[in-house]
Formats: sequence, structure tokens, C-alpha cells
Amino acid sequence: MSTEQKTAILTESGTNELEIIEFRLEKTQPDGTKKLCFYGINVAKVREVIRVPSTTDYPNAQPNVLGVFSLRGKLIPLVDLAGWLGVPTHNAVDTKVVIVTDFNRMSNGFLVDSVSRIHRISWEEVESPSSFLEASDQDCVVAVVRQDSNLIMILDFEKIIADINPELSMEKYDVTKDKRVVIDDAMVAKREAKTIMVVDDSAFIRRLIENTLRSAGYNVITAKDGQEALDSLTEFVRLCSEENVPISEFVDGVVSDVEMPKMDGMYLVKQLREIEEFKIMPIVMFSSLMSDDNRKKALDLGANDTITKPEIGRMVGLMDSFVLKDE
Repeated sequence: MSTEQKTAILTESGTNELEIIEFRLEKTQPDGTKKLCFYGINVAKVREVIRVPSTTDYPNAQPNVLGVFSLRGKLIPLVDLAGWLGVPTHNAVDTKVVIVTDFNRMSNGFLVDSVSRIHRISWEEVESPSSFLEASDQDCVVAVVRQDSNLIMILDFEKIIADINPELSMEKYDVTKDKRVVIDDAMVAKREAKTIMVVDDSAFIRRLIENTLRSAGYNVITAKDGQEALDSLTEFVRLCSEENVPISEFVDGVVSDVEMPKMDGMYLVKQLREIEEFKIMPIVMFSSLMSDDNRKKALDLGANDTITKPEIGRMVGLMDSFVLKDE
């Protein structure tokens, strides 16, 4: 299956479905016994699964980066995923495999004990981790899937990569120092009159987007998945009808991820464009999986524009162009 075919599964006509690759780490318990830990990653983020390659040490690398290897002419870092997660596992590297990912315009290799199979599921079957634990900025689990009496943890690979390579992290972006963004009293005042809803299942990404928009002056409300966003937005519609005020009293635009539990971003756009109050509201998709094909699908479903992570520097300017265009 080609990368384009795999990525197309994610947003096929806004069906709210995805495919995940289940992989495993074999945890060594304090008493020496073994326990299988189940994890998952969206197929659309995976370039291929390979045997463990020979690596070359990289100077001053983060402790869990085992080195770099060459694959099809490209140098790729190899990350010890178990080490990053704090899962003690065996050291027999020759029995392990590497998941090579391709998203955020970067390729990375993740060392795991085994890859099991692919599950095709509905996002409605994907649960928020807050059902099991309190979400925080430190969480590396963005969703949970129940399969065959096992809990498969869907990991926040954007957070993992940002931690391993801080130089490439969106955390380094400071909108107040971006000369492309006007931040004077007049512009801040205009933004302060507007409210943006940010929808993302990653607390880490959600916080970065919120901080960027707030630093420029915007009011921000958040939702951790598409269903929570839709529920909040439809409640705003009810309140507008009850109080006889326009929807802009509550929200002026939406920034949404694509991959999310319960309801993905594409399906959220599709649902919103069927509601009168949201037919022309600015909606921008912000995703690590925004290929040309997915961008076309997002626009066809009604999104105004798309941003590929980690281009958070485009966020404020793009929202200004839609939300403040009549100011």
C-alpha cells in the first residue's frame, strides 16, 4: 500500500474512520516476569516497518536516540521508544523491529519489540484517555482503543519528537517576536473582540495553539476531540436562539486537528457545515497529516484552509485573514 493510499484512508469522504497499526513492548517486571504493553499509531503516519538497521552514533544526541541510519538516501534518527516511555524491556535488538514514521515533514525510526496487526475502526470507538486518567501537558497518550480485551494506547508522537528534538519543536515559536504578525494596540483590540475554538486531542499541541492565539490577543476556548467540540458548538446555537443573539457572541472561528477520538476533524467540519450558524464560519485544519490529498478533502468538506504541523507561525496571520477580514 502506498503512502498516498494509506493517508487517504484517514479522510475518506469524511467517514470518521481510521486504521491503526498495533505494536507491542515487552515490559520486564521487577520480579523478572514479562508483560505485554499494547500501543498504536495511525497507519497514515507510518512509512514502513523494517528490521533493525545498523546505526551511526550522533554527537550530543538525546539519551533515547540510539543513532542515525540511512534509508533510501535519507538520514533518519532511531529512537528507543521503550526508553522514552520508561518501559524496561529486553536488550535483544536483533528480535526487535523499527517503525519508520513520516509526518510533520520529518522521518523518524522508533524501535519496538514487535508489530502485531492493523485494525480498521471508527473514531467513535476511540476513547479519550481522560476516561482513564487525568489528561495533562505531560501525557503521551492521546487516545485508547479496546481490542480483544486489551487496551491499545495511541501515543502522542508529535510530543515525543518535540521532546527528542527541541530545536524542531513548535514550543520555540513566539508570536510576539514574529515580525510577520502585527501586534499593536489596534490589532490586539480587534482580536480581543474575537473568540477562537481550538480542537485537538493532544494537551501539548492544544496548549501551544492556545498560547499562540492568546499572545496575539484572541480569546480561546478549547475542546479535546471533535465530539466535545460539536457538543459545545451546538449548545452555543441553542443559547443563540434562546437569547436571540448571533453565534459570534460565543465563537468566531475554529482551529481543528484531524486525528481525534470519538470524532475526527474532517467529520467535524462536515457536521458543522450542515448547521446554518456554521455554514460560513472560518474553519482551519491544523494537522501533521496534511498531504495534498488531505488538504483537498478538507477544502472539499468545507474547511477554509489548512496548516501542516509544525507551521504554527502561520496560525495568527491565517486566522486574521478570515476572522478580521470585515474589520
